[in-house]
Amino acid sequence: MLTLLLVAGSALWLAHAESWSLGRRSPVLNYDTAQYALAARELARTGRFATTYALPIELARHAEPPWPLALVQPGLVVLEAAIFRAAPRELRIGGRSLAQWSRPDQMEWLVIPIVFTCYVMCGILLGLATAKLLRRHAPGISDPARMAAGATVGLAFLLDPEAQHFGVGGFTELPFTCGLVLAMALLSLDRAQKQPLLFGLLLGIAGAFRVNMLWLAPAFVIAAASLAPREGRGRVVGLAVLGFAIPLAPWWLYKWREFGAPFWDLGHYIVWDGVQGRTWFTLHHLPEPPRLPQGAEATGLIVAKTLGNLPGLLLKVTTGPRALWLGSLAAWIVLAGPPRTLRVAGVTALAVFALSVVTAAIGVPWLRYVFPGRILLEAAGILALWGLIAKAPPSALSAPMARALRIGVAALALGWGTWQTVAGNAEARASSETRGVPSTHTMLQIAVLMNREIPAGEAVMSNLGPTLAWHARRPVVHLALAPEDLDACRRRLDFRHVLLVFRDPEHAWGEWSSVVARPLEARQRPELNIQRARRFQSADGFVLVWLEMGPLGPGLACAGDDPGGVPPR
Repeated sequence: MLTLLLVAGSALWLAHAESWSLGRRSPVLNYDTAQYALAARELARTGRFATTYALPIELARHAEPPWPLALVQPGLVVLEAAIFRAAPRELRIGGRSLAQWSRPDQMEWLVIPIVFTCYVMCGILLGLATAKLLRRHAPGISDPARMAAGATVGLAFLLDPEAQHFGVGGFTELPFTCGLVLAMALLSLDRAQKQPLLFGLLLGIAGAFRVNMLWLAPAFVIAAASLAPREGRGRVVGLAVLGFAIPLAPWWLYKWREFGAPFWDLGHYIVWDGVQGRTWFTLHHLPEPPRLPQGAEATGLIVAKTLGNLPGLLLKVTTGPRALWLGSLAAWIVLAGPPRTLRVAGVTALAVFALSVVTAAIGVPWLRYVFPGRILLEAAGILALWGLIAKAPPSALSAPMARALRIGVAALALGWGTWQTVAGNAEARASSETRGVPSTHTMLQIAVLMNREIPAGEAVMSNLGPTLAWHARRPVVHLALAPEDLDACRRRLDFRHVLLVFRDPEHAWGEWSSVVARPLEARQRPELNIQRARRFQSADGFVLVWLEMGPLGPGLACAGDDPGGVPPR
């Protein structure tokens, strides 16, 4: 079983990486993953938590680079930094240099082993947990049948195209999912309440990868405490909470020192995306915090947004056999009378899934943000459906028919996964052709062009954000909301160069499209203070507009910062 899962996982990963044209049409690092790689490179180089990339809103608190970490979590940063430090600067075999990790286009590949390992390990952990659960709770099943069941659950995960996609980039989803799968295995195998400190440490380490562990951890802690004897439940809760806090305490202290609150995160603004006309851009791409509703008005707006997002999100997460897995798990908990440990684990899987769906509805209603909870639910749902079939009375279901149904469940899970993999790879091939980010080769050309003319260490502004900061090895501020906002950003940090890189003017953001289409006309607008404008075309079809800004003029005096920030645009 383990060999099958390892080989299948490797083959599926390679197929998706090839479909995605990883490292060719599609750079290894994208907007999200480059942020972690930048922070990891800074940690490996200087030993401090900082980054050379910032959104305009961050300039309101910290104007000068390097900037404190306002968006990323520490887990993946620490892992990547350790690999960056441990990797040899040059790899040689037989006297021939195969890779020089000091080159940015080679060093970025070092993030892949982490997520690839987590991808394969999730499949193996699910397979092992399934086999162990069946050995304990279904001793009449033969070893080949147990191994087949474990392989089915593990392969169902490996065939998930979303899991494959997270495995070809430096995303946090797979390390976080590994932690959740292991935590659920400890619950199901009756180990969590017996080793609460270790269980809490596991939850804390998982929480170092995704901030939403803050509201998922209570579900796991309550589940572990409910499995303990009544007189020992307080001890389980206390030790689990202590274990959870130990790995995260240094991070909370860092947040407190840099931002004034231990749990502060710039991503919290995302709950206002789509509320009263606000978007991710209007919330983050101005150099002042947004003015936001307060009190009862705020609660009403967030509740309305959540209720509006839930139907569409629930439809997405219940497509195909997912609705069957969800219904089977609920029915198994209510009707089958499972052992108490398994009932608690099943309820916890449902709770984690529900919390994940609600969290995504409050923020951005994408399937990506439900992924870890969905994986737990689907694995538990497959097992629950097998359990319901096993619990059916002989008068209603003969032994051959029950065997056929169990095989049918496995065939459905694997068939759905195979179909999803084929569709996912086709979508990856199409997406790689129309990506909004230039190829690695073009990114390096842009970096060389910039570094010839701009002094080392001088910050620039660009819509390429962290990917440009990675390749150019210089501070980058993400593009302001509109050309008229350049002056306000420069009052915080006086950068002199703005690089706009889009496929064509139609793909440019908002009011920037006219600048990309007619940069010389934009130069004639005195309020933009553009001293020089140049336009280039890359070999892979991207338009590069390079704006050189004039010296800052005198600004208006201000009695003090407005704590409310600016109104949404």
